[in-house]
Amino acid sequence: MEKITLNDLKMHSRNEVLSFLKKLWNGENAPCPVCKNALELLHKKAKKSDCDWQCRHCGKIIRTLDILDELNNTMP
Repeated sequence: MEKITLNDLKMHSRNEVLSFLKKLWNGENAPCPVCKNALELLHKKAKKSDCDWQCRHCGKIIRTLDILDELNNTMP
């Protein structure tokens, strides 16, 4: 499983990235930005956290807090 970075999201604006992250945090359906398949929670059993998501099809992991930090550092 490979972690997705901000460049992997293929989004062009800060608002676009933020709306994607908000959809994940609200539990709304958001497709994988790489392969467009459904995302699942990474931690289903341990503690139900909505911060980490995974795509079973392409094997990518989306760590939303890491992406938010990267977004704040690159696009203030």
